[in-house]
Amino acid sequence: MNSILIKIIFSVCIVISMNACHTFEHQNIFIQDVNKISKKDFFDKENKKSKISEKKSEEIEKMAPIDMPKRTQKVQKLALQKKVKVPNHKEFSIKNFINLNEEKIITILGKSDFIKKEGKLKNYQYYFDKCFLDVFLIKKNNEYIVNYIETRPTRLNGAININECLKEIKSIIN
Repeated sequence: MNSILIKIIFSVCIVISMNACHTFEHQNIFIQDVNKISKKDFFDKENKKSKISEKKSEEIEKMAPIDMPKRTQKVQKLALQKKVKVPNHKEFSIKNFINLNEEKIITILGKSDFIKKEGKLKNYQYYFDKCFLDVFLIKKNNEYIVNYIETRPTRLNGAININECLKEIKSIIN
């Protein structure tokens, strides 16, 4: 009983699916009249749209003429005759040495004139003509890192010209 009912339902589904074509190109017995009506409505709508578009085009022609903006001329590009050196905008500062490791300080400033070591602290002293430079390093993770930098005069209780000192350090670095 069950198998007969399944066969009947299956055959009805096949018949419906074969006759249920929904495109305008195919002729279907059940929806032939509907297609004719829908085609007439479709063509009537197109004709109505064309009349509207004609009215709009007439309205557009009646408007005042507007001059279109002109395109700007392209700027000529020329190659430079001379090579121009761009100045270095970064001013030299001894504070740039902070957080560098011991090896980088030695490669930048060279060997120090005096080294003092106490526990986790190292002090590199560089002697220049205009000033002395003290670089304090602290040990972190088995590596010495610059923690503090200070310049001082060459004479005890003497005056220091910081600009000349920085020029001298910068000339040694370069």
